[in-house]
Amino acid sequence: MYRAVIFDLDGTLYDKSGLARRLIISQLRRGRLRMLKREREIRKELRGQHFGSEEAFYDAFFARFDRPEMARRWYFEEYMPDMVAILRKHYRIAPWVETMMLELRTNGKKVVVFSDYGFVQEKLAAIGFRLEWADSLFDAPSLGGLKPCKEAFAKLCREIGCPPSECLMVGDRPDTDGAGARSVKMPFLHVKNATLNLTPNLQSINPKL
Repeated sequence: MYRAVIFDLDGTLYDKSGLARRLIISQLRRGRLRMLKREREIRKELRGQHFGSEEAFYDAFFARFDRPEMARRWYFEEYMPDMVAILRKHYRIAPWVETMMLELRTNGKKVVVFSDYGFVQEKLAAIGFRLEWADSLFDAPSLGGLKPCKEAFAKLCREIGCPPSECLMVGDRPDTDGAGARSVKMPFLHVKNATLNLTPNLQSINPKL
């Protein structure tokens, strides 16, 4: 039924409970709490918009900070590395992930990870996800816009060579993962709790698994 299964990262492949609190504490210690607050605000402002390229997205993103160059350094040199370090220390993939990935690959399905943040490879490695389980890794900025950007979802499908109707989006957020999938007529499976076994849910809509 589906040639590719596209997984969101945060909140889908691992239980992200407590992550926001840990990020706040780490940035508070760095004296960057206001920067973190502004980052969250800007992400909401830009959600779903298409900028055409990764460079154009980040230019628009950082231009909304009071000090764009400082914000750019903070984001790539402090904030995202802090997130990776926190994941490595406190989080691990959900119990069902390894079995699911191997089963999908065995059945000839493409496995894709699509995160709204960058540093996808580093974050996956931090939580114990083996990179060889996935055929492709994508982050929303590199596709030109944050979820639920229609153009980003369409571009991902072109990159992996599968029409949206033959892909399944799996994610924890109907407002971003789900809305983006629906915008290109891609089926969506809502993961309400990353710790629960996802296999029966996938089998119910794709009996060939």
